[in-house]
Amino acid sequence: MDSQTKAPSPYAILHGWLAGSYVRPDGQQVIGRVWDEDTKYRYGLYLAGIDAPPGWKQDWFTYIGDFVWRFEPLHIQDWAARLTAFDGAPLAATSRGRAVSAVRSFYAHCEDALGAARWNLPPRRALAGPTPPSVRETLTRFQTDALRTAADRYRGPHPERARLATYMTLAGLRPGQSIAAVMQYVQRDNQAGPTWKLPVKNNSASAVGPLTSIPRPLVWALDEYLPVRTYKAPHSTETEGPLLVSRTGRGLDHVTFTRLLREVAATHPGLKEIAPALHPDVVAHSPSPFADESAEAGGDGR
Repeated sequence: MDSQTKAPSPYAILHGWLAGSYVRPDGQQVIGRVWDEDTKYRYGLYLAGIDAPPGWKQDWFTYIGDFVWRFEPLHIQDWAARLTAFDGAPLAATSRGRAVSAVRSFYAHCEDALGAARWNLPPRRALAGPTPPSVRETLTRFQTDALRTAADRYRGPHPERARLATYMTLAGLRPGQSIAAVMQYVQRDNQAGPTWKLPVKNNSASAVGPLTSIPRPLVWALDEYLPVRTYKAPHSTETEGPLLVSRTGRGLDHVTFTRLLREVAATHPGLKEIAPALHPDVVAHSPSPFADESAEAGGDGR
């Protein structure tokens, strides 16, 4: 494929590739992958304009023309930047990335299966530009208020523990932080009010943040939970070990913590629909119902 005069038709290669059957340079017939219809349509459209509406001429082969085997990465960048949807609107970043993936996949096929020269193409991100991060899922303020109400009314197993775990999540703690919180870092008798050290987000349990005040709603939940906390040696004691423990005295794991939160949510009619798939991270990133009660708890926290 180094010689433009001897180069095969890219259209013929594409059709054979997408059909799942092509001929190697040594003449061997190869049965390739089975493509799903969506991928075949997308690759055919972006590479060769197959099934494109009248007047749409933005496919890669049309753009690159005689340089189809002698292009530079800059050509792909320029092509991707010019792409538009059928209505003429600029192509969304995600779709632009898929178009670039079609080009990269085609040339990877030419390299690996047909013995073509290697193009050493940069990653898709470098050719198509960064894809904006997806919008983070959150609950509405109505839903977080409903979850707080559900925690207050929960009458399942260990309701005090369920309420504290839910309150910690509603206060913005990630599930890993709540699970890794230990009794040694809870200081209940400070003159300035109850305080604690919490595990740092996205870090190990041994990395803790500075001593901070416990929000007043959490103080109330903590006061109800500590007298019934089911600590059992050697996993936990009254003053040491995980704050949130199971009936065996062991700390909760992520699966149990998530199941507990979903069980609480399922008791509220406004949350029943989302409860089976609710994740603590979503709750932690949502508007807190404690936002208006963020004053530090003084004295006995009441």
